[in-house]
Amino acid sequence: MKNYITEKIKEIIGVNENQIKIEIPPKPEMGDYSIQCANLRNENYNNPIEIANIIKEKFNDNENNFNDIKVMGPYINFYLNYDKFSSKIIKEIESNSNYGSLNQGHNESLLIEHTSINPNAEPHIGRCRNSLIGDFMSNLYEFTGYKVERHYFINDIGKKIALLVIGIETFGLKDDTFASILDVYVKISKLAKEDETIEQKSFDYLKEVEDGNKEMVEKFKAITDKCVKGQLKIFETLNIHFDVFTHESDYVYNNYFEDILNRLEKTGKLHEDELGRLYVDLSGYDIPTKEPVLVLTRSNKTSLYPMRDIAYTIYKINLNPKNNFIVLGEDQAVYMQQISAVLDILGYKAPELISYSYVLLDGGKMSTSGGTVVLVTDFMKAVRETLLKEFESRNSEISEENLNILINACIKFTMLNVSKNKIVNFNLKNATSFTGESGMYILYSLVRINSILKNTKYELVDEIKFNNDIENRIVKELSFYPEVIDELLKSNEPSHLTKYIFNLAGLFSKLYEQVSISNEPDNLLKSSRVRLLNSISKVLTSALKVLGIETVDHL
Repeated sequence: MKNYITEKIKEIIGVNENQIKIEIPPKPEMGDYSIQCANLRNENYNNPIEIANIIKEKFNDNENNFNDIKVMGPYINFYLNYDKFSSKIIKEIESNSNYGSLNQGHNESLLIEHTSINPNAEPHIGRCRNSLIGDFMSNLYEFTGYKVERHYFINDIGKKIALLVIGIETFGLKDDTFASILDVYVKISKLAKEDETIEQKSFDYLKEVEDGNKEMVEKFKAITDKCVKGQLKIFETLNIHFDVFTHESDYVYNNYFEDILNRLEKTGKLHEDELGRLYVDLSGYDIPTKEPVLVLTRSNKTSLYPMRDIAYTIYKINLNPKNNFIVLGEDQAVYMQQISAVLDILGYKAPELISYSYVLLDGGKMSTSGGTVVLVTDFMKAVRETLLKEFESRNSEISEENLNILINACIKFTMLNVSKNKIVNFNLKNATSFTGESGMYILYSLVRINSILKNTKYELVDEIKFNNDIENRIVKELSFYPEVIDELLKSNEPSHLTKYIFNLAGLFSKLYEQVSISNEPDNLLKSSRVRLLNSISKVLTSALKVLGIETVDHL
């Protein structure tokens, strides 16, 4: 409908599309769509009130989409013909299995890297935010017509892995389990702060790896493989999967680094400092660092992680130079600017960054090395126990399959319901509540809708007719779904989708309170309301799938 209005105004006033700002009025008496005509001034028309009157006079609503068009000062307001509009929207939802998608991707390939946590311990709930946002964006891109490839970069030769190898040599690995790895990493990290020789030993180990010492390479690989296998098992419980895995070590045992350093040297931007480290001069780039440099190697010329990140990113760019994304925490934003600057010097366009803020634990930032984390597995256990107590209090039973779906819904909806640029203070009670902004509330609403649909007998009528304002409000909300999805591609903001479906579920609750469905004697009204519920169910299910949340048949 916004496109319909836009095209008509472009013809009447001769303005460009960007000038036409269509808003949703705060009150029903102000119409369904409104435009501030001061934005439409050009060389031919300067008075906003005059512009509004000209639009009203010349607007040819040949499709009969509006019952009225009114001028209110410098505003022009449009009032929908809901008899026609409702029929159009509901029939579109019924006939379009992919309603909401405008096929923006046109089947183009798209590469997105997310998660890529260090394989030195179990993932904690803070790092999990990266995975949830990355999975959401991957689902969104697939829904809108892209062929998505999810990438995971395995840091198998960094200092943290070297410390972990030393830790296992020092303390052993209890029961040889993945769960005990974090304990070893915390212990060796604390010991390294007291004993300087441990850090030097880690550098020596890294040098041996980069020099190709087979025994040391196998040590690093064995512990890395154990970690990655354990991490992926946890992500599988969250229904998060990856398509391509790349190891940092892939860029050590070949000429990647040598080639990049040679190319940087030719640009005149590569230098060696007094300690023998190689660095790139980033003068001229507006990066908020103390010195405009990025160090690439240690004094012994072993690579630092920026060197490996540059090599890996070039590899990704060569795979997909057009649609290339990376998800990183906001604490990595400046670092990514440095990497992007080096890529620019080498003639590459960096991947688009999708950043997010922290998840706090009792008001404090989590740290793996400090041991101040809530592990994803422990967190899921806490959610599980809370949900089981809730069902016990309701004298209800729940299958293990549905319980796992609910656990994921509680975590995913709550984490994604906070703007990615804001800090998440996770509240377990709110996350598992059947009321308020929670995954449980959305799923419970969907179960109620589907139960009504299952138990309502009616005769389908092609005509659609409503007699309550709440029905019109729901139809209008359903019509916004394609716009919400399109906006998400620009904002990368999952909370816009969670807010949308929470509002839609709330409108259903009002509908349930205000009108009869199963017991409606008028078959035309009953048929129309059933079709409306079907449309709500379809949009909620679609949106939950984009969020990475499965649905359940009953609660």
